[in-house]
Amino acid sequence: MHKIGLIGAGRAAAHLGQALVALGEPLVALGGRDVERTAALARRWGVAPCTPVEVLARADWVLLAVRDEAIAPVCAALPWAPRHVAIHLSGASPLSVLDAARAAGAQVAGFHPLQLLADPEPTAAAARSALAGICIGIEGEGEVAGALAALARRLGAQPLTLDGAQRAAYHAGANAAASGLLAPLALASHLCAEALGLSPDEALRALMPLAHGALKAASERGLAGALSGPVARGDVPVLQAHAQALAARSQPNDAALYAALVEALLPLAAQTGRLDAAALARLRGWRRKPRLKAASRAARPRSA
Repeated sequence: MHKIGLIGAGRAAAHLGQALVALGEPLVALGGRDVERTAALARRWGVAPCTPVEVLARADWVLLAVRDEAIAPVCAALPWAPRHVAIHLSGASPLSVLDAARAAGAQVAGFHPLQLLADPEPTAAAARSALAGICIGIEGEGEVAGALAALARRLGAQPLTLDGAQRAAYHAGANAAASGLLAPLALASHLCAEALGLSPDEALRALMPLAHGALKAASERGLAGALSGPVARGDVPVLQAHAQALAARSQPNDAALYAALVEALLPLAAQTGRLDAAALARLRGWRRKPRLKAASRAARPRSA
């Protein structure tokens, strides 16, 4: 069984180390720049707090749980040997950031949990829960890739094979699925805050059930199946009323973002099968010649 060492004491290290210990995996050493935090985590897990160099003396699998820009310099500063496997946890960084380890004869790999690991001090249950059911992107060769895939499964996750040439596109997708969701939520919260006389936080709390409901529907029925609202109905007058309302605001970026979001939803509207060809054609031209009469009609209360 491989002896595992962790370098780093941030949130990714805290979740992964806690989960490994809870599984009974052979985590033997922890090294980090923050001496006090490293010592506290090491005491909690019953492992040795070390310098990064000492981690390599104790472990053969070495997980570099450090910021992307630190991976290459940290790797280059360590005394790698052929018995080691150097593994980074980055989604964006290529394996070439581990070239110093490769040059010393070590194998290199990537192990990227597709999850927001926000808790700085997760309990064992929280760490296991955060990793259970997620996907973990794995890049490596031969037996190392297979062993990391097996580790992902023991953590309750599904391994995904990463193609190094596609890492940037993969990570862009991951970023869009995480922080990318915050831009439309920010737009929604300040629009509703102004319209309803609420604070942005109050508006966000009012809107969160809608957001949760959309994500739940997407998980259960797919993206097209979850589509609702005027785009799903092909309701061009309502969309034109939205555009006019946003065009009258003092923040032009709001109108541009909303229009971009509607345009991005048009392919999903076509996939639903709910709209005929004529309705789809009208929907694709929703921004042409907005009519005040249509906007006024859209603004009136609609029966359920």
